[in-house]
Amino acid sequence: MILSLFSCSKRFKPSTNENEYSELTELNSKDTLFRISKSKFYEMGDDFAFMNRKGDTLISSENIYFTFKDTITTFGIILERETYDLIGINRKGERIFEVYMYDNGPDYISEGLFRIKKNGKIGFANEKGEIIIKPQFECASNFENGIATVTYDCYLYYDLDEHLRSESDSWFEIDKTGKRIE
Repeated sequence: MILSLFSCSKRFKPSTNENEYSELTELNSKDTLFRISKSKFYEMGDDFAFMNRKGDTLISSENIYFTFKDTITTFGIILERETYDLIGINRKGERIFEVYMYDNGPDYISEGLFRIKKNGKIGFANEKGEIIIKPQFECASNFENGIATVTYDCYLYYDLDEHLRSESDSWFEIDKTGKRIE
């Protein structure tokens, strides 16, 4: 039965223009989407679908290589099949932002926020996927004690241990609303 639902499902459409992003759909949705897989144990590359409680398939895995959660309430994080980009999607499977990659996976939530990217710039979203600080920075740290260190220009390079490093002469601190701390 799931096989027939997969065939008529709505497909995830990767953005063809980096300026094309969608919005979150329903922030307080009571209709959680559940990942349903044909295999007993879900692994990278497996076919799956996100279905609602009624059994309607809302998102298929056609362009998704991996999903990091088995449910979607407001947004989900997926690994795009062709590019291996980390993408934040809404409940319709539409791109809302790219998720900042950290240590071979999506950025972790620190003090309720995690780093996202839009058009190559870094910003911050909350656990619901709402963008709290619009993407505008070239480099940014996670929040610690209510403060993140950011810059509008930085140089990225890999050190001898192949860790990504960033350098800038113009770092400054912001609070969790994005205001500059003087």
